[in-house]
Amino acid sequence: MNSFRTALDIEPNHVPSLISAARVLGHLGGQSSSVSRSLLSEALRLDRTNPSAWYNLGLLYKADKGTSALEAAECFEVAALLEESSPIGPFR
Repeated sequence: MNSFRTALDIEPNHVPSLISAARVLGHLGGQSSSVSRSLLSEALRLDRTNPSAWYNLGLLYKADKGTSALEAAECFEVAALLEESSPIGPFR
């Protein structure tokens, strides 16, 4: 977790680090889930088309007993659609 914290101190808008930190915190559970949700929300604010962020938010919603299954399903659906439409490699 310290590595992700250091990476985010250097580049706070680095979407892959936000997602990875959220995943680690999500596995810890407890109060970490609110921080994890905040990190994923920030990642999606920066990149609305990131399928990994949507997928991980869906996992978080699925594990959260206070969230509806519909919210998790919507996140998974968006992640699947984005993954299908994303290019295999960068355009150059």
